[in-house]
Amino acid sequence: MSKRILITLCCTALIAGCASSPNKPGSSADRHESAETLFQPAQKAMERGDYSSAIKLYEDLETRYPYGPYAEQAQLNTAYSYYRRGDSEAAVAAAERFIKLHPANPHVDYAWYLKGIAYYQAIQGAEWNPKPAEEAFTTLDTLARRWPHSAYATDARLRMAKIINILGKRNLEICKFYYVRHAYVASANRCSTVITRYQLSSAREEALYYLARSYQHLNLQKLARTTTAILAYNYPKSKYLSDLGSSAKS
Repeated sequence: MSKRILITLCCTALIAGCASSPNKPGSSADRHESAETLFQPAQKAMERGDYSSAIKLYEDLETRYPYGPYAEQAQLNTAYSYYRRGDSEAAVAAAERFIKLHPANPHVDYAWYLKGIAYYQAIQGAEWNPKPAEEAFTTLDTLARRWPHSAYATDARLRMAKIINILGKRNLEICKFYYVRHAYVASANRCSTVITRYQLSSAREEALYYLARSYQHLNLQKLARTTTAILAYNYPKSKYLSDLGSSAKS
């Protein structure tokens, strides 16, 4: 989803509905115009990529005018600006704050999306801490289930598929770590996690192989044969089948 869509998709609908009325001192219209005066430079700063300035201006706007459509949009744009600046933790916190304050807002799906992609941004790779990936998956899954027709749902599902692959590969690496150290019970447990929890991951084929080999080393030949049969059924051209066949009694 493009940067422009992320920036502008909900701005018009959130702000355009503000009613106008004669400009009396202290009136809601007067406050609205003052909020708008603060909003415009913040918006321009965000659009030119000056996210630090945008965050400061949006937060100043919300401090002075904590209620109303400009304050709500400022909260969303603050979360987006933190995300674009690379501050995943602050982006998550800002998005969560919006969700808690405005659970019925028509653009709360966007806040869930920002929270999810901020967690996604924090993923460093399969060998790193899995928590950001797991949090990203849970958040994006919530978005996709609650708002299946949201403008952000398709991208959320694509990212979820990538996360499954990341976590599958990470758990496979842990499985192999245990296997080469002859810790076959731990290896089998970790490979089972890949196969059952991350079954759509590209790591599943190799996980089945290491699970079968671990069972062989544990002298659980029936389980080894069953696992090999599952591998053969799902991956009939797998390069691992010949090795399993030749070492079935090892």
